Amino acid sequence: MANKGCLLMQSNVTFVTDRKHVSPIFHNMVSSTDRYYDEHAVKYYERTVVADMSHLYDRFLPMLPTGGRILDAGCGSGRDLRVFSERGFRAEGIDASLALAEMARAYSGAPCAVGRIEDVAEEGCFDGIWACASLLHLPKATLVPALGRLRRALVPGGAIYASVQEGEGEQLMGDGRYFAFYRPEEFLAAVERAGFSVENSWISDDVLQGRTGTRWINVLATSSAAASGDGVSD
Repeated sequence: MANKGCLLMQSNVTFVTDRKHVSPIFHNMVSSTDRYYDEHAVKYYERTVVADMSHLYDRFLPMLPTGGRILDAGCGSGRDLRVFSERGFRAEGIDASLALAEMARAYSGAPCAVGRIEDVAEEGCFDGIWACASLLHLPKATLVPALGRLRRALVPGGAIYASVQEGEGEQLMGDGRYFAFYRPEEFLAAVERAGFSVENSWISDDVLQGRTGTRWINVLATSSAAASGDGVSD
């Protein structure tokens, strides 16, 4: 279970800002992504809050202790936070978008903080971390350090679910969002470099209505008490 010294359910996950892995160009791309979600929060909320993710919950939640603490890293609409809370878990979320964090809090009833995944600084606090379609907005150069921070935020043996889009390279889209695309072996290697043990991985189609051709790399992994080489510095 989560460390008793962790702050529970306070909407104030600890963050430490570290941008040394990000060039000014990439920083501008990430800022452009944040602006997109703030400016299109209502549209994004309405499009994603109805998605049925039960097939993913059924794989992830059995890996956690009853009533365990979950961090939804990139909580978006609050769709998943609400399910986790309704199933008896102590769920809380973070999102880089102030507008989405507020919507997620209102919809789920769970605590939500404004913050970035790559700045999470808590250690040994979560039994599970849910990073559904959120890591794909990080520049590839920051992925392993960010995953390392998430690993450190887990209790030893804690579980993470993460998904990214299958593809090649990195791209700034016409709508202002930055995306990093991965080959399956590329993403799995990054997860392992961050100190995780991969338990399962698979490819799936998109579940959002009206969106075809998008395929997702899904990973379930567990943390290790003795993991090292995750690229995180204090």
